[in-house]
Amino acid sequence: MAKIKILTDPAEILKARLNQPHMSLEYLLEQTERHRHASEEFSKAVRNGTSKYGPKKEAAGVIP
Repeated sequence: MAKIKILTDPAEILKARLNQPHMSLEYLLEQTERHRHASEEFSKAVRNGTSKYGPKKEAAGVIP
């Protein structure tokens, strides 16, 4: 693992910030769509009382 370097020189700070990886708008939109879809699937599973691990189990002693 790389050592953490604390930057104090403003020029070094700017250089480090500008060298960060950038994400394209298309990638961000795809990621947003994937998150939205996963959220909808999760909500649907919760409403149906199921999950990818099988039907939900009722807590012991709880009467529906």
